Amino acid sequence: MTDTLNRIELALREIAGPEFTRTLTTTLAQQDWAEDEISRAQQRHPDVSDVLHHSFSLLTATQERMATEFVYRAHARELIERVATGVSTKPGTSVEVALLLMRVSLVTPLNTTAFGLYLRMWRQAGLPYLGGPIEDLDGHYEAINASGIDEFEATARRKLAIASRVLTLVACEGRHHGEPVDCRLATARAA
Repeated sequence: MTDTLNRIELALREIAGPEFTRTLTTTLAQQDWAEDEISRAQQRHPDVSDVLHHSFSLLTATQERMATEFVYRAHARELIERVATGVSTKPGTSVEVALLLMRVSLVTPLNTTAFGLYLRMWRQAGLPYLGGPIEDLDGHYEAINASGIDEFEATARRKLAIASRVLTLVACEGRHHGEPVDCRLATARAA
């Protein structure tokens, strides 16, 4: 199967070009990651698994770095958890805030509060362990200026909010993946 997929990718690269092929393969990979994260969340939250099934539309990558699996999955996981717990999906995610701070740090040094927020967002997103002394810094920055970090976090999440990132009225026909289900989002005539 892998050999066949490699041949298809090479043919596609020749026909459509490397940029299109890279975008397409990244999009398909993100679709697989999103479906996997939804499935995992459904196991954690069986009481809302029917609603989580419809959360796929919220899991659009918002930044180029989300082409990396662990980054995209962390972003998707936070949004899915918000759906499961009834929290707004509009504000920026921890990953979106961390990526913003990463970009800022390439232009200018981060001050104490901004770096503290960067560490907090990294931890909250569940991004990989960095190792070494940087892991121990998180608590130190929180101790220095937790209220300032809280304020920066609220501002960043608000500024990164996506007004259209909401679970819209879904026209569920009472079937998920072709199987009949008892879905609270099923329309009356489909049920």
